[in-house]
Parts: sequence; structure tokens; C-alpha cells
Amino acid sequence: MIEMEFVMEINDPIHDFIGITNVEAKIINSETYQRLRRIKQLSGAHFVYPTAEHTRFGHCIGVMFLAGRTGKKLLDKLKLGDDILQEVRLAGLLHDLGHGPFSHVFEESLLEKQGKNHEDVTEWLVLKSEVGEILENEGVSKKRIANLVRGRRTRKYDGVVSGIVAGQVDCDKMDYLIRDSFYCGVNYGLVDIHRLIDSLDVSSDYELYFNIAARGALEAFLVARYEMFLNVYYHKTVRSIEVMLVKLINAADNVLNLTNFKTPEEFLILDDMSLVSMVREIDPSESEDAKEASYMMNLLDSRILYKSVFEKVLHTEDRFVSKVFTKKKVRESIEEEIASIAGVENHDVIVDVPTLPSVPYNPHQLDPMEIAIFETIDGKKVARNLSDYSNIAAMMKGYLDVIRVYTFEKNRAKVGRAAREVFQEVPDTALIHM
Repeated sequence: MIEMEFVMEINDPIHDFIGITNVEAKIINSETYQRLRRIKQLSGAHFVYPTAEHTRFGHCIGVMFLAGRTGKKLLDKLKLGDDILQEVRLAGLLHDLGHGPFSHVFEESLLEKQGKNHEDVTEWLVLKSEVGEILENEGVSKKRIANLVRGRRTRKYDGVVSGIVAGQVDCDKMDYLIRDSFYCGVNYGLVDIHRLIDSLDVSSDYELYFNIAARGALEAFLVARYEMFLNVYYHKTVRSIEVMLVKLINAADNVLNLTNFKTPEEFLILDDMSLVSMVREIDPSESEDAKEASYMMNLLDSRILYKSVFEKVLHTEDRFVSKVFTKKKVRESIEEEIASIAGVENHDVIVDVPTLPSVPYNPHQLDPMEIAIFETIDGKKVARNLSDYSNIAAMMKGYLDVIRVYTFEKNRAKVGRAAREVFQEVPDTALIHM
């Protein structure tokens, strides 16, 4: 049985003082975890929001804190001790360990080249790096933590344990909404996270649900998430930078084999700073990819960015429709058509379609875009759906797609006209209700 005892404190601007246990301190001080200091939380957002320089390092510690606070409340009810609480905290601490340079931007290349996402790399690092050794030496199963960071359920109560870190309204989302809002200097991420945590309970089938009394806090969470995606994460200039970073990393990968790492040591070399340094040392005359990577690096250094010339925000409840827009071949065919009409080169037109569920997604639910709540009737807790009691939640049941077309300043007018011609062939109502 692990005893929950804090050996040190970290002062965090979001959550104040955060207690750290012995095993957590050893992991935080490891080379594997320290690398997260060199991975920005919001990849290119600091080009738009100058103070958005915070990193995955602080975010993961924040998630650990919230996971511990939530776990303390819920696990006591299940008569689960500090050993399980420590597992929950460790899952929060390690959940983003596998992010590559510029976070989700690197992940796009990794998925395309290796078929892996940051969760795959996280699990691999937990099992194969020094982190796994630290866990085992401190009496924690590395396989157990790997399962929790992946949301796998191997015990009857794991719907609760994994849901704390990887659920619909989980500690990851609670932390990044308020942390990103704080560091960007915007007021969108105003969420009463402690009200949400205090309203959580455990259903008879070991799922998490919220007291209906916290409906207002849940609605504020959904609105904050929506506004942060539209105004920060999907901001047209932020996405312009990320599109350029994707082009840079894809080209650089063909020269430097960035995604072809075989050992944890090879992966740990990769961070925001090292990638930029490696790209700056590429000889642009070496190949077309080398030329492209150097070109993109020079543009970003000079803040010469792609300009958005067309935008359409869509909401759909159909996952198929949403997935169609994210298919590379679909985007490329649209890019070719726009370029042809505008009379420019294909590579001068970029169609960008980031997609997410408006309501956080939980694959373990029958209705995955619902947030589970309960109300107490005659002393008994009765499970309900938030959308049955909230117009805001009902309206947000669906996918949010922001379709944009980018090009350089010199092509702005003609590409904008061509994009409007292509996209307005389909009426808005058809696009929205497909």
C-alpha cells in the first residue's frame, strides 16, 4: 500500500501550491519528463498571443493536481485507498509524455508516416523509458499506468479511474481551458472547475456523472471550450502557422527522418528547439524537401504567413460528414480545383479543416456526445442526459468544422474568389444538414 505523502510543493499560477509525492518528484526530475519543458502547449499560438509560451510540463502537473483532487473525492466512496489515488495522479502527470515537437503538429506527420499518435508514444515511453523503471522501483505497475493513460478499463471501477483523466469533462480539459486562457490573456476559459469536481459522483455501473445542480457550470464549460477552439485553437492565424509547421515538419522528415525513431533516447532528442535547430542546418540545395523545409523556416522566422481568404463554420451531427472533410485526398482535390480556377500553382492553395466534437466525446457511452448527469428523486439518484435539461448542451451535440482556404498575400484576391465559387456551389443549408 502506497502512502500518499507530499515531499515538496510546486507553486502554480493556476492552482496555487501543488503537493508532490516521492514517486512524482522522481518522475518530474527525470530526463524523459523534463523534455516537456521544451514542448510548447499551443505550438504556434505565441505568434498571435505573445504570452502563450507555456509548456506541456506545467499543464501535466496541473492535470495531476486536478486528478488527485477529483480522485480523493470519488475513490473514498468506492473505498479505494491511496495506492489507487496515486495511480490516478500519475496517469494525469504522464498523459502527454509522448507529444513531439510543437505538440499536435508533429503528430500529424507521425500519424501519416508511422500510424502512431502521441498516446501510442506515451504508452511506449511509460513502458520502455526510465519512467517505467522509476514506477516499478516505487511499487507502481508501469503496465497499469500505461493502461490508464490510454483509457483502458481492466478493473470494474476503471470507468471512474480512467474517466478522471480521459473522460468527457476530465481533468485534462479542465486544466488546459483555464491554463491556456490565462496564458493567452483571453477571458474565454472561465470555468468553475471546483464546482464541477464537487458535483461528480459514481453511478451503479462505475461511470462518472454530474449532479444536475451543476448544470450552469457544465454549460459554462461547454461554452468556454467552444469559444477557446474558435478564438484560440482554431484562430485563423494560429492555424496558418500550424499549417506552415506541418509543411515544414513533413519536408524536414524526408530529410532528417524525424519520425523514424526506434528508441526512447532517439525520441527524447526531439523538442521544439532541437527541431528548429536541425531544420536551420539543412542545406536547401540538397533536395526539394530540404528547400521546402528551409523556405518554411525562413517564412516563420520573418512572420510571413499564409492568409485566410475563405472561411465557413459548420456544425453537423454526422460523424461521416465530419470525417470526409479531414481526408487528405478530399482536401487535395478541392485545393486543385481552387488553384485551377484561380490560375495559381496547387501548392499555393491550402484547405484546412480541423474537426472536433462540439461536446467532448466519450466512446464508452451509448450516446457518445452526451454528458451524463443525475437528479435525486425521493432520495434516489436517477441518471439523465444533460441535453434533456440544457438547450446549450442540446445545440452543441455535433461536430464543429472550420473550413478555411489559405494562400500567400500576392494570390489573396483571386484565390478568395475561386474558393467562394467552389464552396458556394453547395448551399449552406445542405452543408450544415448533410
